[in-house]
Amino acid sequence: MKRQKLYLLILSWLMFGAMAVVSSCSKSDDNNTPTVNADKTKLTALIDSVTLGYNAAVEGTKPGTYAAGSKATLKTALDLATATKDDTKATQASVNTAVANLRRAVVTFQSSLIQEVSAANLVAQWKFNSNANDATTNANNGTLKSGTVGTDKAPVDGNTLPVLVADRFGQANQAYEFNNGAYIEVPYKVALNPQAITVSAWCKRIDTNENNYIVSLNRWNGYKFQLQSANKPFFTATTTVGIFDKDAETGVVALNTWTHVATSYVDGTTKFYVNGALVKTWTDTKGAMKAVPEPVNLCIGQQLPKDVYNRAPKAGQAADYFAYYGPSYFKGQLDDIRIYNRALTDAEIQSIFTIESTK
Repeated sequence: MKRQKLYLLILSWLMFGAMAVVSSCSKSDDNNTPTVNADKTKLTALIDSVTLGYNAAVEGTKPGTYAAGSKATLKTALDLATATKDDTKATQASVNTAVANLRRAVVTFQSSLIQEVSAANLVAQWKFNSNANDATTNANNGTLKSGTVGTDKAPVDGNTLPVLVADRFGQANQAYEFNNGAYIEVPYKVALNPQAITVSAWCKRIDTNENNYIVSLNRWNGYKFQLQSANKPFFTATTTVGIFDKDAETGVVALNTWTHVATSYVDGTTKFYVNGALVKTWTDTKGAMKAVPEPVNLCIGQQLPKDVYNRAPKAGQAADYFAYYGPSYFKGQLDDIRIYNRALTDAEIQSIFTIESTK
C-alpha cells in the first residue's frame, strides 16, 4: 500500500511537471509575435536626400530641366518608400526592397534630365541675347560689322550694322536683323574649320535672295550655309575630293516666318532639316571637309568679310580667289546659331528644335 502511494506521489509530481512545462510553452508561444526592429536609417536618409532633389527639380524643355511627367513618377516612388518607413511592422527585407526601388527610381529620373546636345562637340553657339558673344566657353565672340553691297565687281560699304530685334517669342533684343550688307564677323580659329560639321539656326527671311547667307567660312572655298533663290536651305563645302553644292530639294522657308533650319556634312553624307524634321539626305558628297588655305574670318549673315573682297590671296590661290561677284548677304533675322564639329544624328537635331521651340 505504501509502495502504491509512493508511485501515485511520483506520478502526480511528474504530471505536475509536465503540466508546468506545457503551461510554460503555452505562455512562450503566446508572446512569440515577432518584434520588428528593422534598421531604417539608410531608407530615411535616402528619402530625405531624394526629397530635396525632387523639390529643387524643374520640368521643362531646356537643358538643366526634366522631361514633363518625370517628377510625378519620382513622387510615386517617394510615397511608396515613405509608406514603408512609416510602417511599424515593416521587415528588414521590405525596407531593403524600398531602398533598392527608390534608388532605381532616382536613376530613371536622372535619365530624364534634358542636357545640352553634344556639348563636347559644340564649337560655337550664338544665342544673340543682347550681344553677339559665343555662349560656349570657346569664346568665338562676334563683332557687329557693316558689310559689302553693290553690283558686279564694284563693292561699296552698306554702312548698316546688325540691329537687335525681338526673337520668335517676342522677347526684345534677343535676335539680330540683317540688311544692306550688315553682318557679324568671328575671328578665324581652326576649330571653326572642322572636317565634319552641323550648322543649326533660326531664320526669318524678309526677302527672296539667291545669296541669303546664314553662315560662311570663305564661302565655297570653305563652307557656306544659305537659302537659295527658291528659299530652300543650301550647303556648299570644299572637301578633299572636290566642291559639293547641295540643297534641301524640299522644305521651303516661308516669308516672314521664324523657321529652324539645319544641315550636316560628314564624308559621304549631307543632310538637311527644317523645323527638326529631316527633309533630304545626299549620299554622293565625298571626302572630309578641307581646311581653308589661309585664315579667313567666319561671317554670320554675309559671304566674306568686307576687307577680304578683291584682295590678293596669300597662299598661292588664283588671283580671283577673293573676287567680289555681287551682294551676298542675309535679308532678314537670325537667332540661336550653332556649329558642331561632327554630323549630329536626326534625333539630336530634333532635340535642338524641341529645346529651342519654347522660351
